[in-house]
Amino acid sequence: MAKVTEAKQFEAAIAPVVAFNKLVVKNAETAFNMQMASLQAYAKLGLENMNAGLEVRNADDFKTYAENQKNVAEEITARVTSDVKAFGELNAQFIEEARDLAENNVKTVSAAVKKAA
Repeated sequence: MAKVTEAKQFEAAIAPVVAFNKLVVKNAETAFNMQMASLQAYAKLGLENMNAGLEVRNADDFKTYAENQKNVAEEITARVTSDVKAFGELNAQFIEEARDLAENNVKTVSAAVKKAA
């Protein structure tokens, strides 16, 4: 019986750490997936732009290619802005979830202390 009680006490003691680690891993996985999607999009855009440059055969092609660089720059700017916003939102969500977790842990510990007293 004492071993069961000790095991439950141990589980209760490490539960906040486990919950926080799960939150960190979930956040890291989300950030990794976002970064991979961004990398893929930037690589695709860059390769498409390089291939378009390889198709330049005369002055008119070059003029069209050069004019298109404004569109490419605008697309990159929009994508970077979107990525920064998404990572900011992810960070804000992580902070909120970590804060909620900490508050719940304080309530749990306070209740346990009151019960023990």
